[in-house]
Amino acid sequence: HSRKRKLIWIICLLIFNVVIAAAVTTTVLLNKTGKEKTSTEITIPTSTTSEQLIPSVIIDHNTKWKQNAITVAGRLAFGNQSNELSGPLSVYVDDDNRCIYIADNVNNRIVKWEFGADKGEIVQRKNQPGNPENILNLPRDVLLDKEKKFLIICNFDNRQVMKWSLYSDNQVDPVMIRVIPCWGLAMDNNGDLYVSEWDKHQVRRFYDGDRQGTVVAGGNGQGNQFNQLNQPHYIFVDKDHSVYIADYMNNRVMKWIKNAVQGSLIVPGQVFNENPSSSVQPISVIVDHMGNIYVSSKDSHQITRWSPGEIEGTTVVGEKEYGWGPTQLINPQALSFDQQGNLYVVDSGNHRIQKFVIDRA
Repeated sequence: HSRKRKLIWIICLLIFNVVIAAAVTTTVLLNKTGKEKTSTEITIPTSTTSEQLIPSVIIDHNTKWKQNAITVAGRLAFGNQSNELSGPLSVYVDDDNRCIYIADNVNNRIVKWEFGADKGEIVQRKNQPGNPENILNLPRDVLLDKEKKFLIICNFDNRQVMKWSLYSDNQVDPVMIRVIPCWGLAMDNNGDLYVSEWDKHQVRRFYDGDRQGTVVAGGNGQGNQFNQLNQPHYIFVDKDHSVYIADYMNNRVMKWIKNAVQGSLIVPGQVFNENPSSSVQPISVIVDHMGNIYVSSKDSHQITRWSPGEIEGTTVVGEKEYGWGPTQLINPQALSFDQQGNLYVVDSGNHRIQKFVIDRA
């Protein structure tokens, strides 16, 4: 019996040791796994997190905007005071610095207007001291360079493109391009400048420091063929460097792919007589993420959207009759989107800039 009892005790001790060893091994493995998991969580790249904090707003053919606009600059009266505009023609939205820049045409000045402000700040004007050649005469378009250090201005009546520093008052010569019948300006993602030349019926691209430029659309005389333009107005350049042109006197919007020898018709103005909602003498054009075209037109008080392949535009803002209310426009000119997808319209006849807030409902 004593031998059996010893054998039982030995077996029990062996089982106990096995259990203890298994418990220790499990604890070690769990700790190791926990440490590995913690280490993995800590090494998540910061860039990924940062990208997730900045969602992009996709605008497409289903996007709508609230019809009651917010006046973000100017008021229902023309004038040259700091809270007034007179026949503005274009607007550039600077989301990073929370402001807009306005080509205040009749007042011969460029106005900076901060978001939510009740008045603007004149940043360039006709009676700027210095060389008389450098004064502003009927500025028609304005934008910022890629680094946001300079204002690029179409100085229409002086037939110049000007480059004004935002940080220095000691520029010797702010004239960037001389003797150019500019109307609209655009800049691609490389920082190259595009200029529409209304009475040369072409669009030229200028690299940094280039004074001659390269014709990228038109340049084949005044006409209505696909390799010609007729008084091009405002322009838009997409991420692929395709140029969209409000081909004013040809009653159409043209798209010129990079390095193309002719354009393609994307807003067919020739159907206007059959369909009054069609484009007529387009003034300004911008494009959304999906290739939909937004157009302002002469004698129309609405902004229309044209989806790819369609021969009929759809009204997105404005009414058929001109007016002064928050849903109405008079002679709208240049258009722009901000990073949130809100639509800015230069309501020139009402001497104000209207913001139509994107409708997320």
